[in-house]
Amino acid sequence: DDVPSDASEAMETVSDLTESVQEEPSEAKQKATENVDRKKVTDERVYFPEDWGEDEEKKPARRVSFELSGLAGTNNTQSQNRIGPMKRPTASPAPKETGIEETSTKGSYNIPVSFGAGVKIGLSPRWSIGTGVRYTRLSRQFYGKYTKVGTDGSLANPISSDIHNLQQYIGIPVNAYCDIVSNDMINLYAYAGGTAEKCVSDRYSVLGTDIIHKENVDGLQLSANAGIGVEFLLGKHVGLYIDPSLRYYFNNGQPKSIRTVQPLMLGFEMGIRARL
Repeated sequence: DDVPSDASEAMETVSDLTESVQEEPSEAKQKATENVDRKKVTDERVYFPEDWGEDEEKKPARRVSFELSGLAGTNNTQSQNRIGPMKRPTASPAPKETGIEETSTKGSYNIPVSFGAGVKIGLSPRWSIGTGVRYTRLSRQFYGKYTKVGTDGSLANPISSDIHNLQQYIGIPVNAYCDIVSNDMINLYAYAGGTAEKCVSDRYSVLGTDIIHKENVDGLQLSANAGIGVEFLLGKHVGLYIDPSLRYYFNNGQPKSIRTVQPLMLGFEMGIRARL
């Protein structure tokens, strides 16, 4: 039987609506599947940080600071040497080369002074290590005798007078630091280390004359130190620090100085530390 055209069009409309209804669940299902897959990828990123790329958490930068410092040591400026009280000097053989002979057992020693620059590198939130270069000036005055020996071995008349001795050292200190208290205002820490120094000048001036005598110094002066320091933060990148310490200077065959007479000394270092 022939179906009227109106009825045929109505059936086609119903068929189209049925297909549309069937397609909508399929699209919704596909979107839901995509959401599940996306969540799966997101969850996988939690367990595979090497795939995170730019989202990976970065490690904190290593702390680095530079410092300028001055160091002064304490001593008895009227120290005696270790051979005892004043006594009559014994006769000594004739010198074979020009030199200075100390004829008194007493001498005065000036406070040793040092200046330096260094760098401090953080190894962990509490630990850091520091090194640099340091110049040290040691001086003393004593009564002695200057004797000049000619190239032919002849001896000039010795000159007895007060003599001023100036020693200059260049050293490399190395210290390890451990922070005890650290905040935005103050940093309290303990430290320990050592220093190796080379005497670059050992100069003697005979007072009352224009005579200057220099001697070469072999070997190194080694020392160990330990102390507690405090740094007051003046800003985000600048701090003022004070490092009192106890220092011991080993017997390394160096010329006589306050260090050889009094090897255990108390030192006070003060300086400015700039943080990067």
